[in-house]
Amino acid sequence: MEPFKNMISKKVAANLADAISRNYKAFDKKSFLRGVGRDLLPLELKDRVIFLAKKLHDHLPEDQGVSLKILQGAIRQNDDDSVGVSGFAAWPLTEYVCRFGLDEFDLSMKVLKEMTKVFTAEFAVRAFFLHDEKRTLKFFKQWVNDKNEHVRRLVSEGSRPLLPWGQKLPSFVKDPLITWDLLDQLKDDSSEYVRKSVANHVNDHSKNHPDLVVKKLLEWKKAHPGNTDVDWVIRHATRTLIKKGHQKAFILHGVEGGLVEVISQKILTKKVDLGKVLQVEVEFQNRGKKKLKIILDHEVHLLKSNNTHNIKCFKGKRMELMPSEIKKVAFNIPLKPVTTRTYYSGKHYWNIKVNGKSEDKLAFTLNT
Repeated sequence: MEPFKNMISKKVAANLADAISRNYKAFDKKSFLRGVGRDLLPLELKDRVIFLAKKLHDHLPEDQGVSLKILQGAIRQNDDDSVGVSGFAAWPLTEYVCRFGLDEFDLSMKVLKEMTKVFTAEFAVRAFFLHDEKRTLKFFKQWVNDKNEHVRRLVSEGSRPLLPWGQKLPSFVKDPLITWDLLDQLKDDSSEYVRKSVANHVNDHSKNHPDLVVKKLLEWKKAHPGNTDVDWVIRHATRTLIKKGHQKAFILHGVEGGLVEVISQKILTKKVDLGKVLQVEVEFQNRGKKKLKIILDHEVHLLKSNNTHNIKCFKGKRMELMPSEIKKVAFNIPLKPVTTRTYYSGKHYWNIKVNGKSEDKLAFTLNT
């Protein structure tokens, strides 16, 4: 597989030069492209984006109002536009706006609104929140009803407090209510793309304000009974709370009080090679007098280099259990190599987690 960083390449730089030249005839394409392939080669993805944004700055007019309009004209204007850039090729343009457009605040925000239609401006707009939060929010309040789904998604994604790859927005981390009205308007948006962003935004807040998030989502659920779109947002927004076993969050998933007894849990593969699956089996019973919804997750206690263990929660399955019903379920839990985690040979542990409550852990050996 080609390295992800190659989404920004010498070819992309050449496409940018062509797109800019169509509205800015004085653009020195030869100078802009000189040595670009060599200079990009050692850089990772984000550094490539920054490099091209700075190089554009060196080749565009000093008047940022003029330069911003040139860049807006360089993006793909419609389906018939074969010169304008879109996708990752447009990322250096949004990066330019956040680095050099703060002094042309209103124009920059309008340019980002257009750019986000061809490549998300969720990273770039954060510089404007950090520079002037209230002023940026005024634009977001206007855009929340925009006809373009990419603009509406920017309202949610651009204001996420803990956006991956993006700058943290400290005031939004501290107070979820600053943007909650925007999320409230977007929670049942006609676009799944927008609704997923809302769920991820709320999930960010759940990491620091779990009780408040549950309270607000219960209000959503009560206000929209039977709305499958809102129900999906609520479930997806509480995935971290479910993994952490936050008991009130289970109510949002239709899981309420009841007595579930784990009769037995077994590890069927006492020794596992990395890349294979851990096979386990659980038998449990509904001891109550009403049908119960059950959420089964797994906790794998992964051995660390210092001989302690880090608990990783793996998603299991959901099921229903009739009064007095007994079920036995087998699971295969993949233990695959990933770039974000280092596995160590030795003793690891596993246990089932039933409706957020962890059972006693059992040992197995992992060979890496």
